[in-house]
Amino acid sequence: MRLFFSILFLAVFCSTSAQDYALTKDMPFKPGERLEMKASIGFVKAAEATFSVSDIIYTINDRPTWKIDINARTSGIFDFFSPVRDNWGTYYDTEKLIPQRFYRYIREGRFRKNEILYFHHDRDSVTVNKLHKETKLLERTEEYAIPHNVQDMVTGYYYLRSIDFSKLKVGEIITIQTFFDEKEQPFRVKFTGREVIKTKFGKVRSVVLVPIIEKDSLFEEDNTLKVWLSDDLNKVPLKFQAKIYVGYLRVELKKAENLKHPMAIVE
Repeated sequence: MRLFFSILFLAVFCSTSAQDYALTKDMPFKPGERLEMKASIGFVKAAEATFSVSDIIYTINDRPTWKIDINARTSGIFDFFSPVRDNWGTYYDTEKLIPQRFYRYIREGRFRKNEILYFHHDRDSVTVNKLHKETKLLERTEEYAIPHNVQDMVTGYYYLRSIDFSKLKVGEIITIQTFFDEKEQPFRVKFTGREVIKTKFGKVRSVVLVPIIEKDSLFEEDNTLKVWLSDDLNKVPLKFQAKIYVGYLRVELKKAENLKHPMAIVE
């Protein structure tokens, strides 16, 4: 199940650095936004995840930030054999659109990982506090150099929603810089076009992205992961799909609360 959740977060958090792409004039989300997604493998429900933006503004590093949390958990038979309870969170600068602090508390079967990252963008470094796997007490601190204005695994997706896709060409590859697992991890995602897809909310216009991933023991073919975001100012994740060794993994948006803009529903 750790591989399963790696796919989930890879699909959602593809992003780009702020200085490279034109942004929409209006923010794509507002405080209090909440998205609920359900994952299945074939016809079997596998997991669920919630994306929530706090309804207040926090001050971190003397900067105004949104507190954003993603909580994911397994369900059904997957929860019986290998339960997952993950919390990924960030404090996202409301003006600079970069992370000021990132944290994750991971429980996947017997695996545990707890850490807090403190970003120092003025000197392009990050302090990583490693916490005890059970008590969450501080065990050690590590320091790393980071690229300027790097994103974390949560802010990357929320920044992606701010990009003005009308300025991009179909086929364009967006190269991203994130800091994750104690190192800089660049990802690439290809903008492949637009589609109208069926969703719980009706037919919705979408932009289609394909993260560029090499074939490995999990994926059956190269670039098998496909992501659909609503083609409106919200850019919410409508669906993503991946062909894996046990079949098709599908994740779909089931509930959206407090969206800032109307969804691009086709009447």
